[in-house]
Amino acid sequence: MTSQCNSFDDVHIIACGVFRPALKNLRLQERYPELQVSFLPSNLHLRPQELKNQLGFKINTLRHSTRRLICLYGECFQDISGFCEQHGVCKVPGHSCYEFFLGPERYRRIIDEITGTFFLEQELISNFKEYCVQPLELNDPLMLNCYFEHYQRVIYIRQPSDPDLEIQAGNVADFLGLSLEIVNADYLDFEKRLVHLIE
Repeated sequence: MTSQCNSFDDVHIIACGVFRPALKNLRLQERYPELQVSFLPSNLHLRPQELKNQLGFKINTLRHSTRRLICLYGECFQDISGFCEQHGVCKVPGHSCYEFFLGPERYRRIIDEITGTFFLEQELISNFKEYCVQPLELNDPLMLNCYFEHYQRVIYIRQPSDPDLEIQAGNVADFLGLSLEIVNADYLDFEKRLVHLIE
């Protein structure tokens, strides 16, 4: 299985849709013409088993036409790393999209500073009602308190291609009863991880 990570022909990244702006910003397909990218819907995180099933289906669909497959997900369902290894797929190392966007050291520093940190990025801000409010029934004060009583702040990770989302991010923070901080994404480590697997 590891030999699939050492060849340079026909590389295909299967990624969560949340990474679309970042990958567009990095312009990897301009540097690596043999690179292809497919995105799965980011709202599959609401249904981890369905995410696992769809990822497996996509892998099986591509494995006969692609020499190497790379999975760009965090730890989004139980033992995703083992799942990828079992299917001969190289998973980009990383715990969450927020770690990818911030870099591991900065991400760790932020969550160590205040453990109760709720992260936002463009996709979640734009779909907060559909991704969080409705499925978690957060309009019920008891449910809101149940899920967020231990959170202390919201951090919006602003990416270079984001539209102006500060007001929307502020509305989310206000709804949750938390303070808002805005930090800028840093793709340096993220790019290194991807290039390492591509090359």
